[in-house]
Amino acid sequence: SRIVFVGGYSGVGKSAVVSDLVRQLTEDDEHGGELVVYAWGKYSKLQSAAAPFSAISDALSQLVVELTKDKHAGHLKKLREKLCDDDSRISMTSTFPSVAPLFDSMESDPATVAGSMSQVKEAFKDFMSCVCTCLECPLVWFLDDLQWSDEASLELLKDVLSNIEMDNMLFIGAY
Repeated sequence: SRIVFVGGYSGVGKSAVVSDLVRQLTEDDEHGGELVVYAWGKYSKLQSAAAPFSAISDALSQLVVELTKDKHAGHLKKLREKLCDDDSRISMTSTFPSVAPLFDSMESDPATVAGSMSQVKEAFKDFMSCVCTCLECPLVWFLDDLQWSDEASLELLKDVLSNIEMDNMLFIGAY
């Protein structure tokens, strides 16, 4: 995986630079270039304290929407075959409910909680590794306004980005 941080004052165009990069990558796709999956989330000063993992949840929601499109049917089938660990599924769907459509339809107890932060980290690491393995194209993962992120998000990102090898992922963080 590649990790890039974009820093600068508010309003200087950090998000615009990333948007332009993604636009160029998707234009290449339309002209025979490589397909790119893009997911992004944005932290908010007001939302971060009240909603841990808010930007990660937003990015995961976008990832689910993208992966459930017809053009990714093959990737989704492979992903569902690999996402069969019940403990990971429970941790992921209780912490990030938007990912539930990526798992095969297995019964889950809505009262089940994710458990410890270490369980969430392990499940998220497994999930992201599985997504990157199943995709045959790059995943661009962008989180904006990291300066407003909550402590749990930073802990999760630090652990996952430093302990996982994802050859086809580009993580971009802006602050």
